[in-house]
Formats: sequence, C-alpha cells, structure tokens
Amino acid sequence: MDKVAGIQGLKARRGLDLLWVQKYRPQSFEEMVGQPIVKVQLERIVESKNLPNLLFNGSAGTGKSSAAEVVARELFGDVWEGNFTELNASDIFEQGKKYLEASRSLARFYDARRGVLDNFKLIMNRLAGIAPLAAPYRILFINDADALTLDAQQALRRTIERYSRTCKFILATERPSRVIVPIRSRCLPMHFTQLPVDMTLSFLQRIASDEGFTLSDELVLSVAHHSGGNLRKALTLLQIVAESSSSDANSLELDTLAERMNPTGIAELVQLALQNDAPKARQVLDRLLLVTGLSGSEILTLIRAHIRTMSLPEEALAKLLVTVGNADYARLRGLNERIQLEAFIYNIGYEVPQGTTISN
Repeated sequence: MDKVAGIQGLKARRGLDLLWVQKYRPQSFEEMVGQPIVKVQLERIVESKNLPNLLFNGSAGTGKSSAAEVVARELFGDVWEGNFTELNASDIFEQGKKYLEASRSLARFYDARRGVLDNFKLIMNRLAGIAPLAAPYRILFINDADALTLDAQQALRRTIERYSRTCKFILATERPSRVIVPIRSRCLPMHFTQLPVDMTLSFLQRIASDEGFTLSDELVLSVAHHSGGNLRKALTLLQIVAESSSSDANSLELDTLAERMNPTGIAELVQLALQNDAPKARQVLDRLLLVTGLSGSEILTLIRAHIRTMSLPEEALAKLLVTVGNADYARLRGLNERIQLEAFIYNIGYEVPQGTTISN
C-alpha cells in the first residue's frame, strides 16, 4: 500500500511546545469528552454543593483525573487550586522516600526519620487538616488508589472519617476490587467507560483543526484504533505524528509508535516464560528488542508492572518479583543484556509451580 497523506500543516505550527494532553485538558463539564452518565451525576452533585467521597474506576485515559479537576473548578471557582491536592499512590509506594524527598508538594511534610507508611499517614493527616480557602471543604484526589498497601488503606479510612466535614476524598483506580471494602463503602462509585471509536475520531479531528492540521481519514482511524479507547494515548500519538515529517507519515510508522508506547508483547513474553516455552518467548524478546526498540531496562520495568497486575498466590508473586530484581541486577553488572534477559526467561518458568492458575 502506498504511503497515505498524513498530517499536513496548513499554517505555522503552534502549541507544539506544550503537551496536547495538558493543553486540551477539560476546564468544565461541557469540555469533557464522553462519560455522559458520569457528567450528569457530577453536575447534580456540584449543583447541590454537597460533595460525597467519590471512587472513580475505569481504564487508563478515560478521564478520571480530568473529572476530579473539573469538579474542583466548578465547586471552588478561582480558588480551586488552593482547595485541590492530587497525589499518585503508585509514585509514593513504588518510589518511596526518593519520590517524597523530590516532590515539590510533599517534601515539606516529609520526615526522613520515618518510613514510607508513617510518612504517608503524616502526609494524609496534614493535607486533610489544611483549612479550606473560602470554601466549606477541600478536595484530596488520590490516583492509582489500588497501589496503596493494606495498612495504608486502613490509615486512609481513619483519615476519611476524621476529616469528613472539611475534606472530601476522590479516589481513582483501574482495579476497584483492590480497594478495601471499608473505603469503598464510604465512597460513591462512578464508572468511566472507554470512548467509542466514533467519539475519539470526532475529538481528534477537532484537535487537528484547532492546531491547523488536516488529517487523512486513514491516519485518524489508525490513531483511534491504536489508542484503544485511551484518549490520553490518542492525543499523544496525534502530537507525535504532527511533530514528525507529516507528509511521510503512514500506518506502518504509526504501528511502530503505538507499539513503543504500549508494547503488546510483554504479557505474551511473561505467559510463554511461565509455560516454559523458551523458544517462543525468545522470539517475542527479539521483537521487543529489535523491532519495537525497547532496552533491557524498559522490558524489565514493563514486565514488573505486568506481573503486579496478575492474579497469583502471594508466594508466587513474591518469587517472580525477586526474579525480575535479580535479572535487573545481573543486567547492570553484565556486558550483554541480551544474555541476561534470556537467562531471565528460563529462570521465570521455574518460579511458579505448574498448574498454578494465572489470570489478569
């Protein structure tokens, strides 16, 4: 198939110094894309001025974080930033003290003498206890709430109860079942669905028009297809193509971009390794290294993230994560990371007993 016309600039490129996912972040309910049921619910809540604790659930890129910010804007107006704090639980509990020390918003609460859990408790109480600015309450938004440990969730439950009048909590997660029942029972659940393709197409065409570009139908369909209902990914792909040599863009190049942003071979690699099918696993590894262009470090990081989403016995999960850690250590000390990755493929197959149920 011949190369298709991609994005052709109609005028000087503007706004490319700003990420489009930030530039086109909704400022009001009218600007939110999709989620009609959620929008109606939130509009009624904002109109009543009586905000309950909320639990947003849905896949990545469906607008959970944007919706939380819109709620704050609609409730607090010009002082919304002073009454809205966003935290990412996965950053705190995966990066630990290193993240807390470097965070501009959290460093002032950080106590180097305490562990991560104790610091989390301290930060929650300090943030929730801040007096609202010209408002009856403030909002604390916790993204990736499922990344909180059991002890952290128990501490959060107590904080929610203690500051129920002056601080409202909005939690967002892709896996609501990993949030403990005592927290879920204190929150109004709202489900964010993936955007249908036609809505994604319409949104991308509007953005391209605003930026002064014309998209071919084939290219916009490819972007929408590769985004998989993830609007953040769709906008990122669109901007990447816009900043590249637009007249040379084609579907094959878009395939490569999308694969690098969200490699599809990671889950397949782990599954084949667990099944002791080393020959096929090595073929997938070749594709990730040579075709997708991932480094050994990137592959292990993605494998670790995937393993953490798998339904495995706690002991098996621990063994697999230790194996990933050992492989990363060996990769750093060795001269050939490909050798270490192949060794990892063989090692991982022996960490889960045959017959163990594996599901995502």
